[in-house]
Amino acid sequence: MADTNVQPPRDKAGGGAGRESERRRQILAAAGTVFARQGYHGARMDDVVAESGLSKGTLYWYFKSKEELATALVHQILDAEHAGLSAAGDPERPAAERLEELARGFARGLTADADRALLTLELLTLAQRVPQIKVCFTAHHARFAEQLRALLLEIAGDGEDAERRAASAATGLAALVDGLVLHWTLSDTDFDLESRLVDAVSALVRGLH
Repeated sequence: MADTNVQPPRDKAGGGAGRESERRRQILAAAGTVFARQGYHGARMDDVVAESGLSKGTLYWYFKSKEELATALVHQILDAEHAGLSAAGDPERPAAERLEELARGFARGLTADADRALLTLELLTLAQRVPQIKVCFTAHHARFAEQLRALLLEIAGDGEDAERRAASAATGLAALVDGLVLHWTLSDTDFDLESRLVDAVSALVRGLH
């Protein structure tokens, strides 16, 4: 059973905002490693303590449960992805180029840290059980789909069915991204996620012209 008589760490008691933020990052990094390696259900708070190098009291001061840790990790991961989506490309450049840049940046971010994909999938499985996690993933997917729709609408032009075609293409592309990432995560062969994503984007853009 967790020790509920927890004293604030010195940095927390002293009000050091920078130190407090660093402690949270340190704990979340450890939790992400443990959850990716052992799975959420196979991980214990003691495992996060050991991975972080901090005391049990410090961990429980910042996060009272695995569920709190998982929810904070979802916020951290999706905030980083949203920042990457928002920064994708110069709006003066053609939409097709910006879409390809978005695909390449997304793929490179994942392949540079394979544990991130495993962790995201692990956290996604909690969405049906933890309402706050479900809300986070749903909102993020909606933002992602809307950004794709806006870019694809620029490519589709001003035809009378441009809105419909762009919306349908955005839905299809989002599903393609999810499927390719899952395939890459599970594949035990050399699967080039970046080239597959770029090929999928190119094929879809050609179909909209």
